[in-house]
Amino acid sequence: MNAHSVTSQAIIHLPSRLDSVISPFFEKDLKQKLQPGVTLVIDMARTKFIEPATASIFWEGVLQSHREGAKIVAKGMNEQVRLVLERSGLLPHLQ
Repeated sequence: MNAHSVTSQAIIHLPSRLDSVISPFFEKDLKQKLQPGVTLVIDMARTKFIEPATASIFWEGVLQSHREGAKIVAKGMNEQVRLVLERSGLLPHLQ
């Protein structure tokens, strides 16, 4: 029998807006789901707007993923969301 490393996947579905009201819930969910070996998919298909200030939550998640041996992948970004993530330097870390 061959030993294979098993990676699991978790998904966070973001709402239409990620602002200062919603971001604490996203931060909590992100911290809970980033576990060793997990690929965390952030589904942004419904997200139309992200406040630039919420980029710090993504950065905390990226740093935590490196410590935990996890990976974060963002999917379904529209142009506004992509621009915020690109300007904050996050885009390469979420692919």
